[in-house]
Amino acid sequence: MIVVLGRPGLALAEEGGSRPLGGLAALIALEAARRRQTVELVGSVGEDPAGDAVAVTLGAAGVGHSALLRDPAGVTPDASLAVIAGRAAPPLPRLDAADVELGLRYLAECKVLVVADDLDDAAAAATMDAVAYHGAAVVAIVSAGAGVPEAWDRGATVLSAPDAEDEDGPVDPAPFAKLVAGFAIGLEEGRPVGEALERAVSGGGWERAEDE
Repeated sequence: MIVVLGRPGLALAEEGGSRPLGGLAALIALEAARRRQTVELVGSVGEDPAGDAVAVTLGAAGVGHSALLRDPAGVTPDASLAVIAGRAAPPLPRLDAADVELGLRYLAECKVLVVADDLDDAAAAATMDAVAYHGAAVVAIVSAGAGVPEAWDRGATVLSAPDAEDEDGPVDPAPFAKLVAGFAIGLEEGRPVGEALERAVSGGGWERAEDE
């Protein structure tokens, strides 16, 4: 089973009014489920209508979410929420060491874990401790400018997430999410890290940067 750890949210409404899921955690989980994999999303959302919508949409897509925690003090990520100038952005749902340990130990199985959110050092260490019981492969995604927890040195494969924006505007995260999902599927099938990543790269139409 593939487990994705992170904070799922809602993207902007599509034409017709439907609200697709947003954020790397949700996109990776949805892509893996679309490829007929057994997927569980572990993490947190707010105790709010957006959190309710996330849980319903995950279930409809065949993504397990029994270990998705609800944080009454946090706000589910929602791309439609306008940021008011001069006011701080709402707090994200909590995802600390205790939450990570609780969510991962709740699962009976985990062959591949994809960490789709930046974690602090304590939460990263708790992640590696929890998955050691399952002997799971760990893929950790680190956003641009974020520090890399020392715990990822204990066997995690670290991938750098693309920038959210470039000179042309917002960057679509879907292609990267598909790459990560393909990589996770290769690991779940028992392929070595290098082979799984190579197949995901070639299968997604990515090209390696030329060495200078």
